[in-house]
Amino acid sequence: MAIRSLSEPCAYIRLNLNLVNCMKKLRVKCMKCGKEWEKETSVSWGPDDFTSSLCHPCFREVISPIIHKKQLREGNFDCFGKSGDDCDQFQCKYKEWCFRWEEAEKGTEPELATMYSTSSPM
Repeated sequence: MAIRSLSEPCAYIRLNLNLVNCMKKLRVKCMKCGKEWEKETSVSWGPDDFTSSLCHPCFREVISPIIHKKQLREGNFDCFGKSGDDCDQFQCKYKEWCFRWEEAEKGTEPELATMYSTSSPM
């Protein structure tokens, strides 16, 4: 299929649909606890190929103490991930991330992984 320009709406939609249809699965293994899961990728990987990362609980365990130190340095409470829906730290730059994290753990947010792709305040 020859695409003349991505400004052509139909060509752009066809290109995106083709990319979605070509998605493959890559195995991922948590470096800390060993839990395994799959993620979508456009790269073809072999059945024995995998990458490593941190699962969500291990990531939270690793990142929380770092954020707690930063919160204290900035004059806030070290409450990242502890406050539930009740937070009065209006100047805390981790507040939105904390709420999204807690929503994801409750199952009210579709993908916890979207947190990692957004710009982090670190």
